[in-house]
Amino acid sequence: MRHLLLASRFVAYLPLRLALPLGGTATDRDIRRQLQPRLDLALPTSYTSAELVRVLAHRPFRSIFYGRLRSSGVAHRLLAGGLSFFYRGEPALFITCEDIGPGLMLMHGFATIITAERIGTDCQIAQQVTIGYDDRGSPPVLGDRVRVGANAVVLGPITVGDDAVVGAGAVVVRDVPAGAVVGGVPARVLEGAADRFSAARREP
Repeated sequence: MRHLLLASRFVAYLPLRLALPLGGTATDRDIRRQLQPRLDLALPTSYTSAELVRVLAHRPFRSIFYGRLRSSGVAHRLLAGGLSFFYRGEPALFITCEDIGPGLMLMHGFATIITAERIGTDCQIAQQVTIGYDDRGSPPVLGDRVRVGANAVVLGPITVGDDAVVGAGAVVVRDVPAGAVVGGVPARVLEGAADRFSAARREP
């Protein structure tokens, strides 16, 4: 019964699967990152049909994929519109960014607004996050491997450096140094937190 269910879902997602190559290597890395969200562990070199079906069923992943298609020309934009009619993305997730690096991973995506100048490689963004403009007129830039926790707010023409961590509930309106962990309202660098965070991730 389980194999029959998997086969039926695999067939049901056929149009979406056929469109995946249009996302290029970035979408392939999105899939692998969805399967392995821990940035300190190696990405899987391959994945099974069951794993692919699990990723395709994840609505935030679909939203990322449609975002990539929409930034690739009129034909791809029309395709994204057609696919999203049958395979809905996350309805409470809004992504506006023309430069999204490969390996973007949205933990849940619910009630999240992402308006960024650039999103780097292998970034992770949790639920109920707001990334966008303020009265200074430009959206943020996220570096590579940036992690943004639940309910965080990142606003304005600022840069969140590579490997930085924005803690849950933080309100970030200033640049975040590479490798820093920030938290609070307004957010500030939490001294020593980066080492504790790295040690916690290495624990089994």
